[in-house]
Amino acid sequence: PRPASEIAACAQRLLAPLIACYGTDFTLDIESCWSQIGSGSLPVDRLPSWALTFTPKDGRGSTLEALTARWRTLTKPVIGRVADGRLWLDLRCLEDEAALLRELAS
Repeated sequence: PRPASEIAACAQRLLAPLIACYGTDFTLDIESCWSQIGSGSLPVDRLPSWALTFTPKDGRGSTLEALTARWRTLTKPVIGRVADGRLWLDLRCLEDEAALLRELAS
């Protein structure tokens, strides 16, 4: 599996460009998280990971819903999870940082 330190470094690299795109409407942070990797005979296995979180500055869930809906319609859909009033974008499986930035900046 990809080391958590590598994922954290990826989050650090992505933070500033994403703040430039989304910082007007969202507070962005880097948070540790657990990636659910299991299925079949290992349904609850998890690995430590890092996520970028997007918290709407207006505090409205509809702002998160609009963001997730827009991301799902991208050429390469971006899927996060909404929890605790934030959108969590777990970076464990991200392979191409530049492609993600291109998609999210469009």
